[in-house]
Amino acid sequence: MAQTAEKITVSPASPWKRLFAWIYDWLPAAGVFVLVFAIGLGLVNLVWSAPANEISASIGSHPLWITYLVLSTSIYYLYCWTKGGQTVGMRTWRIQLLKADGRKLTYAESIIRALLSFGGIANIWAFIDSEHRGWHDIAVDAYLVQLPKLPKNKEQQKPLI
Repeated sequence: MAQTAEKITVSPASPWKRLFAWIYDWLPAAGVFVLVFAIGLGLVNLVWSAPANEISASIGSHPLWITYLVLSTSIYYLYCWTKGGQTVGMRTWRIQLLKADGRKLTYAESIIRALLSFGGIANIWAFIDSEHRGWHDIAVDAYLVQLPKLPKNKEQQKPLI
């Protein structure tokens, strides 16, 4: 017996929920940043035989080091947007990033969206736009939609203990 997918109706996510999800997403992004920072610093220490304070002073403002940290942390967002259309903050606020036809973004579209977001500043436009889209969403024809609160199944209603 084939199971049919039930269609749900969604509406654009409010600019405030977008803002709260963006703020919430700083926590996992900071965790990713610390992880790649530690891995990068460890690798540099293995390759460079100098005291740690000299290494830190040398690479601290080096363009390659900054590029490595920014790109590595950006991969968190790119992966989340293409894999499920949601970051951790977006899951919390039940919003999802989708193309106009309901598909998830491709990696190329995610990269364009990330570059045009200017670190999230492009979301300000969502307060003005009638469809609550930022510049980066308009550029890739994407929408942040509010997902409905779905009823929990029996397994999800069980107590934890």
